[in-house]
Formats: sequence, C-alpha cells, structure tokens
Amino acid sequence: MAKVAETNNARRNASHRTNREWLNDLAPPANEKALHDLRNFLLKGLTPALVKYKDRELYPFTQDVAQDALLKILDNLDSFRGDSMFTTWAMKIAIREGLSELRRKKWQDISIQSLIYDPEHEGLGEINSLIFSSNNIPPDQQTHEHLILSMVLRIINTELSERQKMALLALKVHQMPISVVAEQMGIKRNALYKLVHDARVKLKHRLYASGIDAEKLFYQM
Repeated sequence: MAKVAETNNARRNASHRTNREWLNDLAPPANEKALHDLRNFLLKGLTPALVKYKDRELYPFTQDVAQDALLKILDNLDSFRGDSMFTTWAMKIAIREGLSELRRKKWQDISIQSLIYDPEHEGLGEINSLIFSSNNIPPDQQTHEHLILSMVLRIINTELSERQKMALLALKVHQMPISVVAEQMGIKRNALYKLVHDARVKLKHRLYASGIDAEKLFYQM
C-alpha cells in the first residue's frame, strides 16, 4: 500500500508541474524530488503499457526501463519542443525504451547465423510472407512474386558479401533489432547502416539490370 500511495503522490506532483517547471527542475543539477517524481510517474504508466507484452517479472523489468528512460530523458531535454505536456513526451520515451528492450531480449539468444537463408532449404514461404504485404492476391501474381523472391534470394546468396547478406536478412527480413545485430557482428551502428545501404544498392541495381522494378520490394525492405 505504501508503494501505491507513493506512486500516486508522484503522479499528482507530476500533473501539478508545468512544462517550464519540469525543465527547470530537471536541468543540471537535477532536483532530486523532481527525479523521484518523474521516475515514479514513468513506473505508473509503464505497467499497463507493457503488461500485455511481458506478464512475468514485470515489476523489476519496469524498474530497469524507468531508470534507463529517465537517463535518456535527461540527455534529451533540449529536444522537448513543448508541443505536448512534458509528462506525455517523457512517457512516450519510456514506452519506446521498454518495447525496444523487449525486442532485444527476444532476440538475444538467437544467432544471426541461424537466420541466414540456405538456398537448398525450402524456406521461401516464410520469407515471402515477411517481404510481400498480402496473401490475398491472384495466383498469377503469387507466381510472379515467388519468381522475384527467388531471384532476390539468389542475388543475396551469390552476389552480396557474407556480412552484407547477414546484415540485410537480419535487419530487413527478420526485423532483428539493430543493437543486437551490431553487437553480434562486432561493429558500430553507423558501420552497420553503411553495410546495409551498400547491400541494398547492389541488389537494386542487379534487379533493374534484370528488368525488374524493385520499388515495391524496396519500399517494404
């Protein structure tokens, strides 16, 4: 009951501060009471926002997320433009932080190597559903898209470098978080962005040379 009362008090304190008061209180050196109130406010909002994604050990998870989000908020105070309530802006940051962490945890035990497409393996159906938007298409169009997909995967496997292939499939096909991909590949984010960009350019040029308009495909990749 004490924790609930403390959080509710922090929520009331949060609602009573104006945007300007929040910015003044959190500017270095941050006011300890403002930090305490904001952290508890974030905890109050994170629980209902994340409970449908994580039903076990939610409390310690939201504690960690609130702390990480608080640091991110303090680092980005200058980016707050005042278009909404400060608390609304801060909560959006916290929820994004929580969802990003959930995605990272989901993938942390999965190796990129296990995602690399084996041309001898019949896995086109799964990858097709990840690249093309709908299964409710005419049979002739399905055949056309299947042929394009086969060509795309053949180019990926034969004309991209191993690292380009690894990065492109992990990020653009399997939607693996960039932080996890960068960590597993042992490179920085900027280098990973460059790797994927170069792979996309090579793939796009190769498809155009084959007479295929790759715009729809690349819009989704």
